[in-house]
Amino acid sequence: MAEAKEAYISILEKKLAELTGIEVDQIKKNQFANAADEAVAIREMASYVEGIVVQQAGVAQAGTVSPQIAQMFAHINAELGEERGAHALPPLKYDFNALEPHISGMIMEIHHTKHHQGYINNLIAATKKVGI
Repeated sequence: MAEAKEAYISILEKKLAELTGIEVDQIKKNQFANAADEAVAIREMASYVEGIVVQQAGVAQAGTVSPQIAQMFAHINAELGEERGAHALPPLKYDFNALEPHISGMIMEIHHTKHHQGYINNLIAATKKVGI
């Protein structure tokens, strides 16, 4: 049973490397390094948040954009090259069924067109809600 599992994982890793051009061992190394960095960052953020004291409640004003929200949209623009309100789900760089038989094409299609599209829909809704 363990051998079959290892063979399955090996085949899947080879297919991912073929489709993406990135070796799975490199991805694993990056993930371990990123996880260690994230753990440090999370501890620092938790410490920072614990020290926050709210002096008074914030007040929203129509037509005024929070600098923090503006900065968030600036990050989105830098990452995706999209202007505020013009967000769209980028197409996959491979066919939905490219990972079959390991991952169903139908699952990939649903995941991309429903799940990921949901993030885009929420981003567009948030953009409209804050008037940007």
